[in-house]
Formats: sequence, C-alpha cells, structure tokens
Amino acid sequence: MNDDRLNDERTAAIGDLREFIRIHEAHGELQVIEGADPHHEMGAIYELSLEDLHPPVLLFKAIKGCDPTARVVMNVRTSKFMVGDLDLDAVMTYRLKKREGSPDPIPPREVNTGPVLDNSIEGDDVDIYRFPHPVWHGEDGGPYPGTECLVIMKDPDSDWINVGTYRTQAHDKNTITVFTEPGKHGDQIRRKYWARGEACPVVVCLGQAPVLGGVGRVAYAPGVCELDIAGGQLGRPIDIVKGPLTGIPIPAHAEMALECRILPPEEETRVEGPFGEWPGYYASGARDEPAVKIDAIHHRDDPIMIGQPPVRPTLPGRHTHIGGAAAIWDALEAAGVPGVTGVWKLAAGGSRFINVVAIKQLHAGHAKMAGLVATGCGAAGFMGRLTVVVDEDIDITNAAEVMWALATRWDPKTQTDIIDGCWSGNLDPTLSPEKRATGNLTNSRIIMYAVRPYHWKDAFPQVNMVSRDYAAEVAEKWKDKLKFLQD
Repeated sequence: MNDDRLNDERTAAIGDLREFIRIHEAHGELQVIEGADPHHEMGAIYELSLEDLHPPVLLFKAIKGCDPTARVVMNVRTSKFMVGDLDLDAVMTYRLKKREGSPDPIPPREVNTGPVLDNSIEGDDVDIYRFPHPVWHGEDGGPYPGTECLVIMKDPDSDWINVGTYRTQAHDKNTITVFTEPGKHGDQIRRKYWARGEACPVVVCLGQAPVLGGVGRVAYAPGVCELDIAGGQLGRPIDIVKGPLTGIPIPAHAEMALECRILPPEEETRVEGPFGEWPGYYASGARDEPAVKIDAIHHRDDPIMIGQPPVRPTLPGRHTHIGGAAAIWDALEAAGVPGVTGVWKLAAGGSRFINVVAIKQLHAGHAKMAGLVATGCGAAGFMGRLTVVVDEDIDITNAAEVMWALATRWDPKTQTDIIDGCWSGNLDPTLSPEKRATGNLTNSRIIMYAVRPYHWKDAFPQVNMVSRDYAAEVAEKWKDKLKFLQD
C-alpha cells in the first residue's frame, strides 16, 4: 500500500468509529469476542491482549447482562495500523508534521439531526444499565462505562466548548460520577456554575470517532475548542447536533451520548472509586464526588461504546507516548536548549513519570539547562516524577542503555537535582494521606544527569564497544552466511 493510500485510510479510520472497525477487519487486526462477562472477564481479556506490543482491536458482542445489540470496542489507539513503528524516528516524524504547520482548526458544522439521535430515552425510562457497564478491574468500586469518553461542557462566561476525557462511574440507573482532577478545564467550568448556585450541564459521549478521543485527552489552552482541532486534523468539520435538553453540541455520528447535570457537591454526592489507574495503583481511593444526573440517553442503532481502562504501564501494549515525547522535545528547542538529539518516555513510567533526554553537550551547564526545562515545561509539568539526561551515544529507547548510563555516568551526590512543590494529582500513589486530606496535590521531581561531567568529559573512560557504523558494515558483509544476522 502506498503512503498516500495509507494516510487516506488512517484519516478515514480516525474520522468514523465504524469505518475504523471495518478497516481493521480488512487488515486482519480485529478480534471479535462474543458472550464475555463484563464483570472482570472483559477487563482480563483486554489486559491479556496488551502483552503484545501491537494488540489487536477487540470487538465485544453479545455482552452478558445488557442489550444484546450493544457492543464495546477496545484498543482503538494501539493497533499496528494506527501507530506504526515505535522509535525516535516516529517522534521526529510527529515533530516534523507539526513544524509543517498544524492544520488550521475547522469549527464544527451544526446539522439538524444525526445518527446519535436515532434513539432517545428520557425521564423515568433512563437506565444506563441497559448498556454495557463493565467492572474492569478486580478491586474497582463499581462499573465504569466511561473510560475513553468525551465530557463536553460549555463555559458559562463565553462561547467556549471544552471537550475532556474523565473517567465515568455508574451508580444507579440515572446517576453517574465524573472524576475530574482539580485544576483541569472541566473542573474549572463546573465550579463556575456551582458558584452561581446552578447545576453544570454536561454531555458524556461513550462512543465516538477516534480522533475525538485523541483530542479529548490533550490539554489545549483555555478557550480552545477540541472539536475545532479534530476538524482540522480530519480536514473537514465535525458534524454536531445541539443536545435537545442542554444545547451542548454533540457529535452527530457519536454512538451514544448522555445529557446530564453535575449537581453542586453540597446538593448530592456519591462515593466514586476506587478505580485501578494508569500508574498501576488504586491511588485515588474512594472519595465523594458530585452526583451527575442523566436526563436523557441518545444512541445509534446497535451502539458501539469504547472501552480503554487504564492498566499497569509495564505491559507492552501500553507503549510510549510518542506525542508527549515530541511535545517535550519541542519545548526544549523553544526554550533555546541546543544539541538535543532525542526525547523518550520509558514504558514503565507510563505517559508521564519517566522522561529521558539525550543531548550532545556543548557547554558547561548544558545538561542542567536541559533537565530543568524538560521537568518544568508545560508538556511535562503535570504529575511527573523523574527526568534523566544522557549523552547522545545512549539509545534512549532502550531501557537497559538508560540504566547503564545511570549506573556508570551518574554521581548521586553531585549530579542530582530535587525540586519540590510540583503539580501532581490524585492518581499519584506517593501522595501521603495528609496531603490528600488538605488538598495539597503536589509532589517532588528528581533530575539525574547521567552524562559525562562536562569539565572532564574528554578524559572520561572510553566505552568498550564496536562502533555502530563498523558493526553495520560487518553485518551487511556476513548477513547471508550467519543466521543470527538474518532475524
């Protein structure tokens, strides 16, 4: 398949969930599963699939205990077809695309109706339990139908429509909770309504085009509408319909949308959680969260919900965050840090905890400059933990090489910075009970400079290895005769 056709197919796949499924079936990357139990079994199957670096797309049908026509699709962001290779070239390609100019945002186009309004349930007939509501992990406090969902709100002081992704738990047939970390845009908007003594209107989509899930998980600047960003990425506007009850825009081709009200916390709360999160722990525990009342459920015929529950970041299928690494690299260059040769996120640290920066040292203090920027920039500011700065000869995509650099080039006493008072969140497992109780959601960061000390780097012991260029030359010469070179 040529590059143009491949790009066209990928654009089609991210622009429509049903087309996404069709294309993956055609490429042999779809696994259909019938009759699975949503109480733990679906979550276990999903976690087993992540033992592969590029897991198949999973489509669950005939799920026990709910409408037999409803389905759940998983692994919408990790298939080989969608992500390609996972290496520094992928990070650079991501950056080059941005340098060519991010596509201009395209505002959504309002239409009179759409498939999402084919079926509407209101009033006493509302029952979220009619649809799949899996309990993903063994110790979860209840079912979570919303894991890669869209939480859509309108700022009461402007025309800003914000789209975020926040986990959503079901409590009874018409009550859910939406877990939102303090400081996130969704939290800022709902507090404005509460300050006026009002419930916050909200739409929660439980199945939508993959491009919308992609933009929903990114923190754009206040006032930026993620629907516009998604339109720009597709090269066409997202069709929207106004929610009949809330007036909030709903993607017209969404699979399912809930029109809801987030009640002020003094009016009604529910115990949310615990929930197994991406750091690999139940760190946020169980807490009172504002009750969210479902006033209407709109859905397509045979709706497809997206399931993307967090799992431990040690699983291969929860691979590195290419876009996040690219964003830190961009921030380093924007801050004037020279000689950056690569940025990577070690897999065991998930999308945030362990960032590695490779530099070609050009002056005294260069490594510290890179480390401070890579730790404090916007792309790394929330819930980080560890930044490692290494020399350019280290393969930062190889955890063993990063650990080798730490073991042999890092002096803990003289090549370490610890910074306190950094922005963290409830999912951070190291936050003490005392900090959680007082709302002090801050943590410390460590920067380890695993580089040859600049002032005597030329006298640092030489590395014992065959040069990579010569190794490649020898491999090319002998590849037809040595079987181990043919793998």
